[in-house]
Order: sequence, then structure tokens, then C-alpha cells
Amino acid sequence: MKKMTGVAVASLMVLTGCAKQQPVHSLVTPPTADEQSAAQTAPEQQGTPFVASALAQPATASLSDDRSSNIQQCRKELDAMRLYSQASFDSYQAEFQKIGAQTNKYLQIKDSIGADINDLVMPRYQFQIRELCFRIKTRLSQLIIRQAG
Repeated sequence: MKKMTGVAVASLMVLTGCAKQQPVHSLVTPPTADEQSAAQTAPEQQGTPFVASALAQPATASLSDDRSSNIQQCRKELDAMRLYSQASFDSYQAEFQKIGAQTNKYLQIKDSIGADINDLVMPRYQFQIRELCFRIKTRLSQLIIRQAG
């Protein structure tokens, strides 16, 4: 539990801009073996959001890894959006940070409230990030298609 909280706090720092922004890489060129190993050893530096680990309900490690992977993909798609539309990127980035701030506030009190409240609230935060990621994916697809056509 302490590890998840530590990862959540580190992820929130990345999300709120307290860490360096990672350089944008080509979407066509696959990452090198060095980049892949760095991504596995330092996920908080890659923009791993707070929701993947901090709000994962007690479940198997693979389910938590899937959520983390989905959130990382969402962040990469958001970063890619910057190449197509800075205005869209700015809008979604602000929303991403807002969700991060809300989640951080919740995480500060999570351990001091009852399980019944946590069971009601936690799915809401999970839904917010999944819904935002869906909208990011949709908007990025539209921007790429528009440029191709």
C-alpha cells in the first residue's frame, strides 16, 4: 500500500508539471531497448499517472499493470496531440492536470475515511481518467485523419 501511495505521489508530481517534460519521440520509430528498459525502471518519469496505481482496486498485478499501461498510452497520445494541435493539447492537458489535482486531494484523505465511502468514490476517479483518455484518443484520431485527407 505504501508503494502504491509513493508511486501515486511521484506520478502526481509529473502530472502537475513538477518534473521535466519528456521529449516527444517519433510515433513511427519504435523505442530502442535502452528506452524500453528505462521506461520499466522509472515509470514515474514517463508520466505514469496517478490513477493507474493509486486508484487500482485490490486486484491482481496484471490488472493493475493493464491500467498503468493504458494510462501511459493515454499520456503518449496526449503528447502526440501537441504535434497536430497545440490548442487541443493545451485543453486536454489542463483537464488531465485538473483530474490529477482532484485525485491528489482524495488520496490525502483516502486512508482516514471508511471503506464504504472509498467504494463509492474510487470508481468515479477511475471513470474520469478513462473517459478523458477516450476523448483524447478520439480527438487525436480526428486530427490525424484530417491532416491525411
